[in-house]
Amino acid sequence: MTTLSLCALCTLMPVQAPAQPIDLLASMSLWERHGGSAESFELVDGQLTACWSREEPAALLTRRDFENFNLTFEYEISQWGESGLFIHAPRNGAFRAGLEIELADTAGWPPSPYTAGAIFRHVPPAADAVRKHGEWNTVHVRMDWPRLVVKINDQTVQNLDLAAHEELRYTLRRGAIGFQSLGWPITIRNLKLQPLPDTENAVALFNGNNLAGWKIEIGNARWDVRNEAIIGADGDGYLRHEGQYQDFDLRLYIRTSPAANGGVYFRWLGYEPFPDRGYEVQILDLHGAIMPTGSIYGLARGNDLLVTPGQWQLLQLFVREKHALVRLNGVTCAESTQLDSVRPGHITLQMHRGDASIEFKDIHLTPADR
Repeated sequence: MTTLSLCALCTLMPVQAPAQPIDLLASMSLWERHGGSAESFELVDGQLTACWSREEPAALLTRRDFENFNLTFEYEISQWGESGLFIHAPRNGAFRAGLEIELADTAGWPPSPYTAGAIFRHVPPAADAVRKHGEWNTVHVRMDWPRLVVKINDQTVQNLDLAAHEELRYTLRRGAIGFQSLGWPITIRNLKLQPLPDTENAVALFNGNNLAGWKIEIGNARWDVRNEAIIGADGDGYLRHEGQYQDFDLRLYIRTSPAANGGVYFRWLGYEPFPDRGYEVQILDLHGAIMPTGSIYGLARGNDLLVTPGQWQLLQLFVREKHALVRLNGVTCAESTQLDSVRPGHITLQMHRGDASIEFKDIHLTPADR
C-alpha cells in the first residue's frame, strides 16, 4: 500500500481560499427594498436605520444570496420596538420560508418564540440576553447548515440542529440576508459577513436564458423563456427536464394568469401508460377548487388559503421513497405517504389550459444523497 506524507497530501489537494469578509454597510447598492417606501431605510455614516414610514411593513434584503456564513453586527432599538433579522429570505416576500431572528425591546421578558433572540414563531431564546431600549447589543450568527448558533451580547441564545427540527428542517437553505421594518426605529452598525463554503449543492434545472436541458414531451402548448422565466401558454402540453431523480428537494417560483391550470410532475417516465406520468403537484389558483395549487393530485388536497393568484409563489417539494411533502410560501400545504411508484423519473412542467399561462423560474433541485 502506498502512503503519502502530510506535506505530499497538501500538494495534491487544492486548498480553497476563504472568501473575503463583506462590509454590508459599505453601500446601499448592496441592498434592495421590498415593500415600504424610500423613507423606510436610510444608510448614513455607516449606520443603517429602519425609519418610521407610513408604508409598512418593509424589508431590506441583500442583492446576493448566501447559504453558510458568519455574520456580526450591533443594533439598538426604540422603546417597544420590534424588528427581525432575515436569514435565507426568499425574493417574493414569503419570509417565513426562511428564518427570522427576533430583534425587539423585550429586556426582562420571559423568553418566548416572540422575544429578542427567538427563531420567530418557533424557538424561544435560551436566555434573556438583550439590553433595554436605546442601548447597543452585539449579535453573532453562525449559519453552517444544519447548525445555527446565535449569540447576543456574548450569550448563546440559539444552538440548533435545523435538520432535527420538525418545522425548520424545511426552511430554505439559501437566500438573502435582511432586516425587517415594522415602523419602529432600529439602527444597525458594524455589519460584517464572512461567507462559508456552500454545502447544499443544488442543481439548477433552468439557466434563466433558454430551454437547454428541457424537451417538449407532448401537446400543443407554447413554451418560451422571458424575463428569466419559463412560460407555458396557449394550450395543453408538457415540458420535460432531461435529468431523472427519485428522492430530492425541489424549489421553484410559480406565477399564474387568472384561472390557469397546470402542474409540476415528478418521477415522470412518459405520457402513456398513465402510471408512467408519476405524480403531480397541482397548479390551479382557484380558492375552493377540488385540487388547488399545492395539492398532490389525487392523493392530498392543498390548503387553498395559502394560494395567492397572480403573484410569485415559492413552491417547495420534498420527496423520499413513498413520502412527499409540499410547501407553499413557507407553509406546509399537502402531504402524502402513498407514493407507490418509487423509482427515478423526470421533473416535468404541465400547461393545461389554452387561454391562460403559467410562469416558472429559479428551479433548483438537490438530490437526497447530497
